[in-house]
Amino acid sequence: PLKVRVDIRDLWDSSKSSVNHSVSALNKILGHTITPRVEWPVLWGELKEKFPDNTVFVPTVVRYTIAWYERLCGRLESEAYAEWTDQLLSAVTEGNGKALSLHLEVRAPSGKFWSAQLATFHLCVPNTEPVSQSKLDSSFDKDFENLFNAEAGGKEDDWADIASETRVATTSSGIEVPAVARLPVLGALARPQELFSSNGPYILIVEERGAMLVIQCSHEPSLELLSAYLKKWAKTNPNDSLRRPILQVELLESEYCFGMMDTLTVERSMARNNSGPPINPTLILAFIEGVLGYKLTNTTGGCRTYTSTTLLK
Repeated sequence: PLKVRVDIRDLWDSSKSSVNHSVSALNKILGHTITPRVEWPVLWGELKEKFPDNTVFVPTVVRYTIAWYERLCGRLESEAYAEWTDQLLSAVTEGNGKALSLHLEVRAPSGKFWSAQLATFHLCVPNTEPVSQSKLDSSFDKDFENLFNAEAGGKEDDWADIASETRVATTSSGIEVPAVARLPVLGALARPQELFSSNGPYILIVEERGAMLVIQCSHEPSLELLSAYLKKWAKTNPNDSLRRPILQVELLESEYCFGMMDTLTVERSMARNNSGPPINPTLILAFIEGVLGYKLTNTTGGCRTYTSTTLLK
């Protein structure tokens, strides 16, 4: 597709791309350049069914690639992995001057993440919908730990088994050292709709503003489901010649970014200047906790804050 080709040119091939910045950053730490390589027609052919919106395809591959470089940089900078770093340096210098490369593919050859003969690393691109950053980090950590293990697996099904967890490194003396995390690179972050849907926690706030209820949420699908449910079962006002629902439910676009809904308002259709008694919030609160699974974390006056650490699809 034309959009894919344009994105490859702008986001991958460009000397100013975030991928090239990540390659340079790793070179400064490792002392060797690892060049990323992709057979784009092959990769697109295998993954296009997972990307009905082709505008997301190349940015997602770029995000995976940058995450791989950043995770490796963080590992090399950590004293907890000093022995592993020495092993990596020995492996890359045994190539007799061969150029190092990172091949992106859905399945790594023979299930290996490192080929000494070809001086090539393998990044298995998940044959799934876009993966969250925490899941990427966990998977890459597992790959690096098994990098020189001949029996390490590179099956695409492994992505379904990776659990998000806080990693703690252990030194040779048995002392646990908290893992040092690196801030993500801007170019590795997905657009807001994807970023805040695939990464927890979700934050939801319910606020009573006079005769109006305002629900704000970082997880757009949660608001969309609540809005659709309220509209489906809306009660019509018999005193309204236009036969409008008693309560008007409206999704509002975020002021932060284009195309993302982050606010839901509920108010009476015939109310003037939000006059009248407060709207009963109990049905909405029950939906938030009982259906969506959010947990109440704070209440201040007419404002309630909920969070959810469970990723929803």
